[in-house]
Amino acid sequence: MNWSDPKVRNITWFIVIFVLTIISIYILFLKQDFSKAIKLGLDLKSGTHITVIVKPPKDQPNKRITDSDIQQVIQVLTRRLNPQGVSEIIIQKAGENKIVIDIPEQTDPQEAIKLVTKTAFLEFKVKYEDPITGEERWKTVLTGKYLKRAQVSIDPVSNMPVVEFELNSEGAKIFRDITREYLGKQIAIFFDGELISAPVVESVIAGGKGIITLGTKDYKEALKEAKELANFLNAGALPLPIEVAEVYTVGPTLGLQALMMSLRAGIIALIIVSLFMIIFYKLPGLIADIALVLYALFFLAILSVSNAVLTLPGVAGIILSIGMAVDANILIFERIKEELNAGHSVNRAVELGFKRAFDTILDSHLTTMIAAALLYYLGSSTIKGFGFTLFWGTALSFFTAIYITKTFIEFLMNNNLLTDPKYYKV
Repeated sequence: MNWSDPKVRNITWFIVIFVLTIISIYILFLKQDFSKAIKLGLDLKSGTHITVIVKPPKDQPNKRITDSDIQQVIQVLTRRLNPQGVSEIIIQKAGENKIVIDIPEQTDPQEAIKLVTKTAFLEFKVKYEDPITGEERWKTVLTGKYLKRAQVSIDPVSNMPVVEFELNSEGAKIFRDITREYLGKQIAIFFDGELISAPVVESVIAGGKGIITLGTKDYKEALKEAKELANFLNAGALPLPIEVAEVYTVGPTLGLQALMMSLRAGIIALIIVSLFMIIFYKLPGLIADIALVLYALFFLAILSVSNAVLTLPGVAGIILSIGMAVDANILIFERIKEELNAGHSVNRAVELGFKRAFDTILDSHLTTMIAAALLYYLGSSTIKGFGFTLFWGTALSFFTAIYITKTFIEFLMNNNLLTDPKYYKV
């Protein structure tokens, strides 16, 4: 394949755009119901509100709960409930020893309580004989504090989901010594005091890696359990026990009416912008509108795959990035008109228009993406949502303005459908 050939490049980009379109349609409409593809925040849809009280440990009943203790609990809950950082979950201190948690789209209070209150304490235990009673008991030889990471994988033997874990260097050394000492014997894995599995050690494990098998025989149920267990393990155990003070489901803070008004305003704005592009830029403007439709399709697919929760601040980020996508096309088309007025042929004018507008468009989009990334990494929950949508929206607007619009224009020019200068002038 000769990449220097413009026609080859054009066909290649056409294939890429077509594949991305098919994948996006599958994610949004075929894989699931579209109404469930995009998760909505508490300001647009219902969810669960929980208030918990941080308690002192049982062995230190008089311990005073400090602000540092509260922050450690909040950090664990944040990693547990919002592992990807894109859900609009609100977790904040309330009073001296209380934490308020709002979970969008979680309408099952019992499931929410389970997610929040689970201690998530991992233990490796071995059997020993009680010297007094002579009974066999379990004793802890390793805990989850040495855990480095956990992830879901498929066991090649059973074809069932399992949880792979990896210990840090200190934990790997302890695990190696334990497996050497208890070779041919059981090492049981307990999670929150519940026995998960008790495999027999068949060889010394020196790398600090192992797997946790689940007793569930149903594949879907096992996959769900494995994901939950891996998430709890990665988030870490709660440093202090917590107790649920109140829990209830809440309705959207803005309501369906506000959502419909926002959508209506956005649709009207898009129609006006689309008509503006067609009136002032004719056929290239129509191509820009088609690229804008693909932009929306790709963006919704990203929101669905990332499990991001969409709230009104997120909608603001999307609308802002749409404006940047249209602005980029205007810069390109005006540059093409200038090159045509300078006496260049249509082919040359289009080439120079995209080339000379590229640096300006790249600079504006790159600086916006940097600001959006900082908002995401340093901002609070609501600000993170705005930063997330603005970042990906800006990245997609750059892609659609430069590559999709250019691919369509070059395709029409290669087929002698957009070679008359009149198509590019007011």
